[in-house]
Amino acid sequence: MEYSDQEKIVLNYFFTNSDRKVFATKNFHPEVWALMQARYSRSKEGMRESFLKLLKEDTSNFEKLKDEIEKIKGGLESKNATEKAIQFMERWVLGYGHSSVAEGAVIGLSLEGISILATKVIEDNRLCSFIEKSTRYVSFDTSSFYIDEDLKNSEYYEDIKKYLNELFKVYLEMHDPVLNYVKSIVPLQQDMNEAAWERACGARRFDAIRYLLPTCTKTSLGWTVNARQLSHAISKLKSHPLKEMKELGEEIKQEASKVLPSLLRYADEKNYLIKTRREMTWLGDTFDIMNHNAEPVTLVYNPTDAEEMIISSILYKYKKEPFSNIREKIKHMSHEEREKIFDTFLKDMTEHDWPMRELEHIQFTFDIIIDYGAFRDLQRHRICTQTNQRFTTNLGYDVPKDIINAGMEIKYKEAMDRAKEIYEKVSEKYPLQAQYLLPLGFKKRYLLTMNLREISHLIKLRTIPLAHESYRKIAYRIYEIMKEKQPLLSKYLVCNYTEEELGRLKSEEKTERMSRVGPL
Repeated sequence: MEYSDQEKIVLNYFFTNSDRKVFATKNFHPEVWALMQARYSRSKEGMRESFLKLLKEDTSNFEKLKDEIEKIKGGLESKNATEKAIQFMERWVLGYGHSSVAEGAVIGLSLEGISILATKVIEDNRLCSFIEKSTRYVSFDTSSFYIDEDLKNSEYYEDIKKYLNELFKVYLEMHDPVLNYVKSIVPLQQDMNEAAWERACGARRFDAIRYLLPTCTKTSLGWTVNARQLSHAISKLKSHPLKEMKELGEEIKQEASKVLPSLLRYADEKNYLIKTRREMTWLGDTFDIMNHNAEPVTLVYNPTDAEEMIISSILYKYKKEPFSNIREKIKHMSHEEREKIFDTFLKDMTEHDWPMRELEHIQFTFDIIIDYGAFRDLQRHRICTQTNQRFTTNLGYDVPKDIINAGMEIKYKEAMDRAKEIYEKVSEKYPLQAQYLLPLGFKKRYLLTMNLREISHLIKLRTIPLAHESYRKIAYRIYEIMKEKQPLLSKYLVCNYTEEELGRLKSEEKTERMSRVGPL
């Protein structure tokens, strides 16, 4: 389509080009972008034509907008376009219930000074991405914890303050002994980059002593999310029984609404979530179930037809027959015939390739016991379905080998035993709030359901040498169970048993090389 010079001035401000079939947007308000995507489904026009048509509904404002763009040449927010978008949202989205429009509006949020416990509630949302302050690279101090208001007003407050100060003191006292031990077993070599070596040693030290950080430790979280998912997340937060979560839900809605004024209007607490949690907690307490299984990983759902289902799904993509016909054929194939199909589908993958989506047609469920610190890492596999139990002391705690070898085992155990003692005292009256007091080294249960493709991803990623020892053990066990229970389907799972004392050294050296080269 041909545009006038005036139209090109506006289009080139909001789009990367005005004459090609592929283009990107820029300087767009998120709700305007959501609107323009939605209009694709209701118009024969392209996005650029539709955008101009929307702006030209008010010709005088269009002229003013063009003049402002010519003067400023960048950095302008189109107030006119935003107002038009919001008017359209009111009529179309809110009036007719087209909530899918909200998926087109993406926002970036920063949450600072929130507890680690809160990040796990927020990160229990799938269709978004997160980046969190790393316990591997950042040292925390005694000012870095959040005290729940109920605990602050309780008879336990003085004991809690004293306990947290003592716990952080032990955390700080661990820094040098554990770092010195790490450096003693992996001394600086002539061919090593010293800065990279220092960071790698420091990261391994923090990997060990993070076990002492309680879940009330304050952290920071970056969150990229679309408006539809954010609305759902806000509702979950505002329906949560803990005060911090409720307040975060309200604050997030308040701030995000400054950018997304239309799309978060109905993000409020849900009676269904509140009532169901309360009644199911009561109902669960009426069942007396003995806890005998302490295995770190237990396969609790292993479909007997998994091999048949996956291989049928693979062949289905390349045939023109109903799935039932193909599956009946696979059912009567020999092991060798099935293996040939599976091999042909996967054998040419390189280390930079991932299996195709046909491996998603079957799922496996694992009951996992893991320390809370490592749970924080595995929770990031958001394609999985995850169900969490309340964090308690029932499963005990882990003791990192580096703390033992650094001669700090007794001091560590004393701190963890003190944590158990105060948790159990506080939890009698405040079971949910008491979770804030538990260090990351205590173990918890959670249920993890994932398809074969995600199992492949998790094992490959979480067994590399720079991975944390704790979740590496979990990934190994998942791999071993799959090899035993599903030998053919596990044939192309990549599990790395390489042991490196400084797993992050190569990564840090690469960072040093890149920093010397500078930006391209």
